[in-house]
Amino acid sequence: MVAYESLGRIREESGKLISIPEFSDPHVSALRMSVIDRQLLGLALTKIQSTNDLLFVNMSPDQVILEYEESRSNTLPISDLVNSYGIPLNRIVIEITEKSGSYGTDVLAAGVELLREQGFGIALDDVGSESSNLERLGAIKPDIIKIDLNLLKKSIEKREFQSILEYLKQISLSIGSQLLFEGIETEEELYRAIGSGASLLQGYFLGRPSDLNHDKQSICDTVVPHLQIYHERKRKEVATEIEFEKQIKSKLNTINLKTIKLDNRVIIDPNSFFKIDTHVQRVYVTDWLGTQVSPYYERTSEMGFTENLQLIQKNWSYMPFFYKHVKQVFRDSENWQVSDPYWDKELKKNVIVLSRVNEMGYSFFVDLTLD
Repeated sequence: MVAYESLGRIREESGKLISIPEFSDPHVSALRMSVIDRQLLGLALTKIQSTNDLLFVNMSPDQVILEYEESRSNTLPISDLVNSYGIPLNRIVIEITEKSGSYGTDVLAAGVELLREQGFGIALDDVGSESSNLERLGAIKPDIIKIDLNLLKKSIEKREFQSILEYLKQISLSIGSQLLFEGIETEEELYRAIGSGASLLQGYFLGRPSDLNHDKQSICDTVVPHLQIYHERKRKEVATEIEFEKQIKSKLNTINLKTIKLDNRVIIDPNSFFKIDTHVQRVYVTDWLGTQVSPYYERTSEMGFTENLQLIQKNWSYMPFFYKHVKQVFRDSENWQVSDPYWDKELKKNVIVLSRVNEMGYSFFVDLTLD
């Protein structure tokens, strides 16, 4: 356990906790919200003084700009408040909420940069919801990307949302951000979050909101066994994938990659590819620049396939796997290379592409479906 998030709640006479009404009222001004938030922050800072944990604090885009407008001598009001409790600013993570705000993205980014220069960590809250979009993500370049809980839950049911999480994982790696998945309530959601690149986790499955007296060890006792189960499953999955690739490569190595140049096209023996394994769906050949020089062969039945001449001269270099193929060939031209899986809308299955260059410098591409 590394951090707490400050949440403002009111306890009713019945003991039930409810959100502070101003938090859900769109007519409350940024100034009024700042007054409330600073009071709550003061209470939270008092509680974490005796710990070394991080504290996550929500701040709307308009509140970010208000901090800048109220700054004195390059010091922000929130910096003065945190310093007054003797707490280093780098222990506070400012969560920029998903609200739209009254200013443009560039203005918001400038305000966030000032917070960062003061020493605060920066998180973008509920990415994938409302105004926590890709434009704001790129402008702010947060230290932590908090994934909207609805994206996580929908990814359990729909493959398309799994792809979105994979895309966000790649973005986080490219800009140096950590991924935090919130709203984890089930074992399946925990596994999906870990598999989608989470380095930080939050949700009722790990522990419900509580004061600082909560037993951290109990959270570890909950998470660690599930991590072990996840990694055991993942290792088996990877081992299965590797074995499948080995078998396919072994079969492909029995094929003679001979090519014959005839006018403006290259002739190959497509039957030798389709008969080795029913997972093989398509075969074609390109030159070094990605321009298709052979017919496009596509499976129609267990042993049947069609020959399409219309795709000759089509350029495939725009496909994600092509330049990965080029890079891998430079590393190892003697063996078949394997692409990352992608979803094929036509086949309605995940597909991998195996590729290899023959002695004449032509690139063979073989599309295979995954079970």
